[in-house]
Amino acid sequence: MKLSSALTLAAILALALLLHGCGGDEGGEFGRSGTLADQEVDGFTLTQTREGARVWSISADHALVYNDADRVEMIDLRVDFFDDDGEVRSTLTANEGILARRTNDMEVIGNVVVYAADGTILTTDRLTWNERKGKVESDRPVRVTKGDDVMTGVGVEADADLKNIKVKSDFKAFVRTPEGELVEEE
Repeated sequence: MKLSSALTLAAILALALLLHGCGGDEGGEFGRSGTLADQEVDGFTLTQTREGARVWSISADHALVYNDADRVEMIDLRVDFFDDDGEVRSTLTANEGILARRTNDMEVIGNVVVYAADGTILTTDRLTWNERKGKVESDRPVRVTKGDDVMTGVGVEADADLKNIKVKSDFKAFVRTPEGELVEEE
C-alpha cells in the first residue's frame, strides 16, 4: 500500500510540474541562443523616455525575455521614434529584433524598413539602433527612396528621422525620368 501511495504522489507531482510548465508568461520557449526564456510575452510593448519625453516605443507580436543575458528577443516588431514635441518622426518595422536592456541598443533583422515622417524610406535586411549616438546603422546593402530619387549602397549611418544619411560605400544615386524610369546619376 505504501508503494501505491508513493506512486500516486509522484504522479500528482509530475502532473503539477507539467501543468506549471505550460503556464502563460512564465517562459518556456527557446530563443535564438537556444536557452530557455525567463518570460514569454504576447503583445509586448516598451517605451524609452528621457526626462519624461518619449524617445522611442517598441511593440512586438511576441517577445522572449532573458534576465541573465539582459536582452529581449522580439518577433514582428515596430519601433516608433519621437521628436521633441512627441510626434512620430519615423517608424521602423522588422521581422525580428534583439534589445539589449542595459544599453537600449537594438539589432533588427529581416525585411527592415524605416519610414520617415517626410516620406523618406530606408530598406535593408539588418540594422542596429545605437542608443548613445541616436543613430540607425547597418553594414549591409541599403536602399533609400526620397520622392522620385533613389540611392543605394553598402552600409549606412543615419538619424532616426533619416534627415542626415551617410552611405558608407558603393554609393549610387538614381533619378526618375519623366517617363518613370530610374536612371543612374553620373
